[in-house]
Amino acid sequence: MSDDDQNNDQNEDTSGAWKEALAGDNSERLEALGKFDSADKFLEHYDGMENRNWRDEYAGDDDKFKSELERFSTPEDMGKAYREGRAKISSGAMTELPGENATEDDIKVYREANGIPLEADGYMENLPDGLVVGEDDKEIMSDFMQTLHKQHVLPTVAHSVIEWYNNFAEQQQDAIAGMDAEHHRESEDSLRQTWGGDYRANVNLVGALIEGAFSKEGKDIFINARDKDGRGLMNIPGVMEGLADIGRKWNPAAQLNSPGAADPQKTLTDELAEISAFRKKDRAAYFKDEKMQARERQLLEIQAQHKERSAA
Repeated sequence: MSDDDQNNDQNEDTSGAWKEALAGDNSERLEALGKFDSADKFLEHYDGMENRNWRDEYAGDDDKFKSELERFSTPEDMGKAYREGRAKISSGAMTELPGENATEDDIKVYREANGIPLEADGYMENLPDGLVVGEDDKEIMSDFMQTLHKQHVLPTVAHSVIEWYNNFAEQQQDAIAGMDAEHHRESEDSLRQTWGGDYRANVNLVGALIEGAFSKEGKDIFINARDKDGRGLMNIPGVMEGLADIGRKWNPAAQLNSPGAADPQKTLTDELAEISAFRKKDRAAYFKDEKMQARERQLLEIQAQHKERSAA
């Protein structure tokens, strides 16, 4: 028998002698070797185990996770880090902020340990009693929470920020309401001096103009508009005077009635008819009453403007 034949016979030995030679008196090793038919099969398996990358088995196709596993030299090291992390979570001792080189897993462990939501909008859930985020504030508050989340801010701090913002917004609204009331009083005092007895009629003119000339959306925008100093346009005497002049040209008859009247032109016609009837009844009294004559001229002028506008 040649040397090669003898070696092949030894490699193909299935008697189990090679297992006893390797395992000795260790029954566990002997049991583990029991699944191999020959020494060659065992050596093939051993070579494969030596050359394998254990990280591939854990991460599969997840390259990002595989990169995180590069921090560990062996599976045992990874297991040890996992156990330590879970122990910190259980004990509440995870208090050190994640550093610049922290992995997503490190950040997740820290946030779980400290009750920090995994997503920024989680700060606005389960708010303390009485604390709410208004619909108009949700967009800006969501952006604010994103910034806090990047810094791993605790929910109690985030809730305090929301509460501060709500109080600040309420104070701002109260301040604006107070400022508007003061400006309205100032504007009214000024316009009453300028318009005298025509104050209410001119205010009605402005109201009729805005009500009739603008759509609902445009009306709301106009009424709520402010100048660069925050003063409402409707509280600026010059603006009100200009609008009254426009309203008089836009609908001359409207100055004789309040906005929303069914037929303001009828009021003008009726008053002219009353003056005409008085003049025919008592011409002497009519020519002595300069105020009535002035009023008749005013009404005739308004009537002419109205007819001119209607014909255009």
